[in-house]
Amino acid sequence: MDELRIRIAKVVDTYQEQIVATLREWVRISTQNPPGERYVELVERIVPRFAALGFDARRVDVPPEVFEQRSRAHYPELVGPRPNVLARLAQPGKPGLLWYCHLDTVPVGDAAQWTIPPLEGVIKEGRVWGRGTADSKAGCVAALAAFELLRDLGIALAVSPVVALTTDEETGPYTGLMYLADQGTFRDCAWFHSLDGAAGAVGVANAGAFTWTIRVRGKSVHSGFSPLGVNPIEHSLVLLEEILALKRAVQERVSAIPASPAVAARGGGSHLRGLLNVNIAHGGYKHNIVPAEFVIEGDRRFLPEEDEEAAIGELRAAVERARARDPLLDAALRIRPFYTSYALPMDHPWALHVRRVAEEVTGHEHPIIGSNGSSDVAHVARVTGIPTVKLGVNRPGETNHHGIDENVRIADVLSLVKIICVLAATTE
Repeated sequence: MDELRIRIAKVVDTYQEQIVATLREWVRISTQNPPGERYVELVERIVPRFAALGFDARRVDVPPEVFEQRSRAHYPELVGPRPNVLARLAQPGKPGLLWYCHLDTVPVGDAAQWTIPPLEGVIKEGRVWGRGTADSKAGCVAALAAFELLRDLGIALAVSPVVALTTDEETGPYTGLMYLADQGTFRDCAWFHSLDGAAGAVGVANAGAFTWTIRVRGKSVHSGFSPLGVNPIEHSLVLLEEILALKRAVQERVSAIPASPAVAARGGGSHLRGLLNVNIAHGGYKHNIVPAEFVIEGDRRFLPEEDEEAAIGELRAAVERARARDPLLDAALRIRPFYTSYALPMDHPWALHVRRVAEEVTGHEHPIIGSNGSSDVAHVARVTGIPTVKLGVNRPGETNHHGIDENVRIADVLSLVKIICVLAATTE
């Protein structure tokens, strides 16, 4: 492996300009989700590049009826077709290895709060800045660049690569990757490397998640006659108290799976933990009107050791306790599914192999960890049983994925290209 690694490392830096140019190009094609309007444009730029490498590359759409029933029914703001890139390069007699990353991004939000333009792919301080750079277009670019490099070097592949660059991961609850898995697309794959992961660590587990919305109904009146109405914001006090009490109990639950050292260093705990978050609250539209409704929303991250239905039941019970405390509380809870959890044993040979390759390529330790984030990768791991790890370019607290001024280290993208190359050219 040493000779191969050195050979690849000598060449990767000469590809930097091309890799960065591709990432900037893809960042400029806004695939914010919701709504996902420009998916087709990006997918149709990528497919020919894999085809030029000899891959059987094609666009695969989630059927409209499946999308409507399993995604848009939960998120009506999603619009347009749901295309995905699927590329295969068959190597007779060699096992399949699946690489995946997602093409959609979270919304920019208020662009005025960014210090750099969010959709231009600005290069500064050894990084590329913009929405989707770290999460996760850099991973998509790394997959393409790795196979371009291997082709140019004439390095024989030890595996039959399958590359899935898919859409809708940021909203779910049913994505292009999940659809492909359910169609048996990955049945010949022996291993799975998700490029939507952290840099400097090998991920073997994800928390699961669901989102929740509570609508508190009141009676709207002129605020000068407020005793004649029912203020849903004020009557939400007991509801928030019950949710926060449950939040404290949930966060006492700790997984056996360690968290990222970067997360632990910032006070996130040494191991994965259960989470219950209140993330959105809105109600009212004028100072002198008692509002008719107050809406509270959030999510619940459940550990691989937890049961999703039990977690939903706990939240329902909290709402019922609040109703019992305040007879005027008129609250309706809605649960929207997101992703399940998954966990690969930390000593699994695939996890150890990926760690060994990553450490040899980068010269840095790569602990085996889990993530409190949630991903459609978990569905694939559960449905297919393929050993699954995550290793990408995200750095919690630094790359600002999902936040303002998202960015990625160019050096991390180049390291990921090297890792993919070595994995493609070797076996366990």
